[in-house]
This record gives sequence, C-alpha cells and structure tokens, in this order.
Amino acid sequence: MSDFSLPARVTLVFGRSESGKTTFAFRYLVNAALEQEANPEPAACIFIFDWKLEAARRLGLRAVTTAAGCEAALANRIVVFNPHLAFPGTEYLRNPEGEKVLNDDKAAFRWFCKWAFDASTRGPGRKIIYLDELKQFASKFYVPPELNKIARMGRAENLELLTSTQNPRDYHADLRSQVTEWVCFNTTEPMELEAVRPYYPAVDKVATLPKGQFVSFNRNSGAELAGRVF
Repeated sequence: MSDFSLPARVTLVFGRSESGKTTFAFRYLVNAALEQEANPEPAACIFIFDWKLEAARRLGLRAVTTAAGCEAALANRIVVFNPHLAFPGTEYLRNPEGEKVLNDDKAAFRWFCKWAFDASTRGPGRKIIYLDELKQFASKFYVPPELNKIARMGRAENLELLTSTQNPRDYHADLRSQVTEWVCFNTTEPMELEAVRPYYPAVDKVATLPKGQFVSFNRNSGAELAGRVF
C-alpha cells in the first residue's frame, strides 16, 4: 500500500570523468543490498538500467533483456536490465503506449522505469533504481513521464532514485529540484557548478577536491558529509 509519509530519496552523484562518482554509485548499491549492522534497512530490490553493461561487469551479474527476465530476476533482489542484448526468439518489449519495441534505448528506458515503479508497489521494503547518465534518455528540456513519476512519487512506494553524471546541467530543472542528496565529486566546469548552486550554495568547494574525494549535501537536513572512495 502506498505510504506518502515516507521520506523522498533522490540522490544525484556528479563529477568529472575518473573523479570517483561511478565507484561511489556501485559501492552505494552493494552496501544497500547487504544485511549488516551498519545497514538497518537492506534494499528489498535494486533495479539497474544497464545500457552500457557496466553494472553487469562490476557486479558480476548477468544482464537480462526481456520483461520475463526482469520478473525472474526479482527473486535475486537485483535486476540488471540491458536493452541491447536481444536474442532470437525473445519477446518484444512494449513501450508505455503499448507498441512493440526491440533495441530502442529510449522506449526501453521508459518501459523499465514504469516496470520498476509498478514492481515496487507489490511489496514493502526499500527499493532503489539506478539510472546512469540520464542525458541519453532525457534532457534539460524533457523528462519522460515514467521517470518523472519515480522522482515525484517514488517515496510512496519506498523507491529511491539514484543517478550519476558528469553533467548535472543536462538534467531538467524539475529533476534537479527533486534531489534530496547531492553527492559532489570534483568538477571545475562553471556551468556544472552553476546548475547545482541553487540547491547546494557551497558547491564551489568541490572544484578543489582531489580525485576520489566527495562532499555530500542533504537538502532536507542541511547536513554536509565529506568522504572518499579511493
């Protein structure tokens, strides 16, 4: 049952290439899945749209390619979906308009966002959806409605949105305004810093961070936390 009393969780990790942002994202996911004392709420399920097959390689998991494969992977609590690996005989996906699609990244992205949200409504527990480099599927001018629904309504299903990018300025302002946690690695690009400043006024400090170090800022509490991944 939907619970709108749950806190919103939208985490955006950004930084220049090789700054540590992707390492952070995958460590975050692995730690979220583990049952350990430091993690009182292990994720019931993690959904990954793995269009680069990076998650499959880093996590040592086989990517699935079909709707049936996504359903079967729920039992493992981590669903790694790649829209490219379509084998002969596999069923077509259907986009939200009901049209059959195969190997269409943007349509598959919209389908996966809708499926992950719908799957999250089936049971309790924390869920996370990881979407890397959204500029491939959305833009600063357009947000797919299925993604917008996750950002705005995911909290009711205990579904957290985690995304990472080199270029936060490419994210639509509606998405940036929903971010509750900014995880900032090094970047010196003025336009990227300017895009984040309305939500994290002290963002300029990240321009001097060495590789592997980050500052996270929680917009709800105003708390800052410094850390490093290497």
